[in-house]
Amino acid sequence: MILQVAKAIIHQNKQFLLQLRDNSPGIVYPNQWSFFGGGIESEETPWQALQRELEEELEWRPVQGFFLDQWINYDHPCRMHLFAVPFIGNRKKLILQEGQAMRWFSLVELKNVDSVVPHVEQNIISFLRYVETGTVFKKE
Repeated sequence: MILQVAKAIIHQNKQFLLQLRDNSPGIVYPNQWSFFGGGIESEETPWQALQRELEEELEWRPVQGFFLDQWINYDHPCRMHLFAVPFIGNRKKLILQEGQAMRWFSLVELKNVDSVVPHVEQNIISFLRYVETGTVFKKE
């Protein structure tokens, strides 16, 4: 059975919260900026897994999110479940528990960062297009 993963495009005011993953050779995408989230356990739905992961990683449990898409990541075989998760509240209350750092990026800022997981930027662009036009979310 293929690994199932839930990830979040956490957004507020056209900025996106990303995690700088640990610089450990044993993990997927080490030392790169990526979405928060992680593995789905057998008894969880993708949304439940994402809520648990965000609570573990940021000490924040979102109450709402919107399912965007799922696909197979062939670079590191897993089924990705992607959600848009609005952040409402005080950013200073987020407490990083996993990874090297967290940072809010605008899309323009993100385009100038070298160490970003390949699918992150394209998914943010598709999300913004979806929000602006209401068209179906799809990756390029």
